[in-house]
Amino acid sequence: MLYTPFKTAQDFESLIHLGETSESIHWDYKQSFSPKKSEDFAIDLAAFANTFGGTLLIGVAEKSDGAKKVASGFVPSINVEEIRKTVHTHICEIISPKIDVQVVPIDVSGNLIVAINVEPSINLVGVCLDKDRRSFNFPYRTEFGNQFMTFEEVEKRMMDSKSRLVYLKLQKYLPSGGKVYIYPYPIGNYQAVWYAECIPGEENEIKLSRSNYTSIIVPLTYIDEVWKGNGGVCMKMNTRLYCTPNFIDFENSEKVAIYEANLRNAIEAQKFFNEARNRNK
Repeated sequence: MLYTPFKTAQDFESLIHLGETSESIHWDYKQSFSPKKSEDFAIDLAAFANTFGGTLLIGVAEKSDGAKKVASGFVPSINVEEIRKTVHTHICEIISPKIDVQVVPIDVSGNLIVAINVEPSINLVGVCLDKDRRSFNFPYRTEFGNQFMTFEEVEKRMMDSKSRLVYLKLQKYLPSGGKVYIYPYPIGNYQAVWYAECIPGEENEIKLSRSNYTSIIVPLTYIDEVWKGNGGVCMKMNTRLYCTPNFIDFENSEKVAIYEANLRNAIEAQKFFNEARNRNK
């Protein structure tokens, strides 16, 4: 599900149903707000930024429903200005690099809540939890709350920043799949209509299909850039695709090599047959 910031009562009511809707990878309920818990809120915001974006909903009470926490009602006496000031000073000061945060008051049927919206970050975002500002933790969001990255996960994420940028653009431009223009043009079929689709739960690959019946999984490292243009979404690849009526694969793959070898053999066999037939006339 693509992240959508909460800006109006309609945004809230379309997604959150009291007594039913649980916390998710994109939103978290907070009954109250206290500047004394700035570190906890900083972890929440950084986790959203490191994942796919999300919203803290301040002033929304919750209750346990089995293993889930669902929205149960509203809590009065929300101090919007205190929240705004604390977020943009104490909380953002211990988050590095800076993230895109908006504090939005929303009136939901006479109940004032505050949505703290966080856009997904291309960069790896850390939270400094010691007074000397020397040690950072790197949280991320799951369906069951926040987790912290291991050293190996931090290292991998820092190396994959380009792939994350491509992924976030695809999420934005093609939330439910759509037509794409591939550059350079695939070998063997220049006129095919192409479609791209993000794979649920997969950040490192997408599915490309041709005319809705032949598809291939493409690592994001094979994509250099994504942009809107030419009446759709354009995608520049650093590896060319090879197309036949029956399959799509990468230009230098073993499948393509076998296909080309078989094709050459077929051409030679046809040539030999034609020459033999001409000699027998």
